[in-house]
Amino acid sequence: MADPTSPPAAHVTSEPAVLTPAQERSLLSTATRAAGGRLISTEIRNVHHRPARSRSVMHEAVLAVDDQRLEVLLVTHVDVRGYPEGAFVLSAGDLEVGVWRFPFDPYLPGLPSAISPERVRELLDQLGAAPGVVTLRTRAYRPTRRAVIEVRVQGPVSGRVLYLKVLPAPRARSVARRHRQLTAAGLPVPGLVGLAEQQGIIAIEALAGPTIAEALRAGAPLPAPDALLALSQRFASSGVQGSRDPRAFADPVRHVALLSDLLPARAEEIAEVAAAAADLEAPLVGVHGDLHPGQLLLGTDGRITGVLDVDGAGQGYLAHDAGNLIAHLEATGDLDPRITGMAHRYAREVQDAYAEVVGIDPLARAIAASWIGLATSAHRAQEPTWRQQLERRLDRAASALGRR
Repeated sequence: MADPTSPPAAHVTSEPAVLTPAQERSLLSTATRAAGGRLISTEIRNVHHRPARSRSVMHEAVLAVDDQRLEVLLVTHVDVRGYPEGAFVLSAGDLEVGVWRFPFDPYLPGLPSAISPERVRELLDQLGAAPGVVTLRTRAYRPTRRAVIEVRVQGPVSGRVLYLKVLPAPRARSVARRHRQLTAAGLPVPGLVGLAEQQGIIAIEALAGPTIAEALRAGAPLPAPDALLALSQRFASSGVQGSRDPRAFADPVRHVALLSDLLPARAEEIAEVAAAAADLEAPLVGVHGDLHPGQLLLGTDGRITGVLDVDGAGQGYLAHDAGNLIAHLEATGDLDPRITGMAHRYAREVQDAYAEVVGIDPLARAIAASWIGLATSAHRAQEPTWRQQLERRLDRAASALGRR
């Protein structure tokens, strides 16, 4: 377990190589032939960049296998740390690249079982979950890191929903501990149904209700800003410990290399703004680690009823949770002109509530840090307007620091 009193690790400047489109297609074609098929077409779905560690590109592909046309997800993965045993690795010049088809991610050995209704039923039986017919839906997949599978059980408890999180095995054990810690502290996180330790699969209960982001779009009641602050203060007093440092996750400097590569004309500015945003010191307290409007569930009256995705919870800075929540509220408004004004007003009210506790200057730096992180998301999703969104979000980071 990481020492929660130690500072974030120093930044490594070596970045994973970026493959050209021709290299990507050649690797995928070679891998498909090795599996007995033929690559017909590919289209990039998203790009996942982990600074100084790895870069994964997920492709929607069409294959021809035994006279059948198959639509699949293929992944190319460059990792400066090497590859796990059993990974299928090809060469692109001097570069080694891992290639696989979903769900056969070598970093997530439990994933094939987690999307098999038969194996999931066996797993649920072992965990003592409700009996019934299982239907599955993949809700999230980030190559090498995690997948989230929605499980619906039709039976005596018809319609009950569970979620399976698939992680590398050591990470799964750590996240399971975190769920137990936060549940014991009285926080409304999903209950832990069980852990398949060797496979890295966590079964958690589903929580009902719309997220804050959904409530904003629907014009539904929202929690009072003081209620959000009170939730953060409950995290702060929970004593939660994590295996990763939430400060490192929130550190904007880790995005500088990628953003500078994407916008070389603004490289100097990006580095300066990131350094200023990172210049934040505060007491260490329990934090969520990635607090945003999609992580908080609400009742019909706007009361907070659930907190999702506590994988990154641990000892960090309250300002980082607050800044991330505020920037994401504004970003939610930016993406939907119908709610822009309302979302921005609500974000300002939330900012005022948190500023009284964490301070105006630390909160401004944390908001800027979150905007820098958000600047990478449109590129990750390969949205057509990612470059314009990246520019705007960098402008928002600079504006939070009073630089524009």
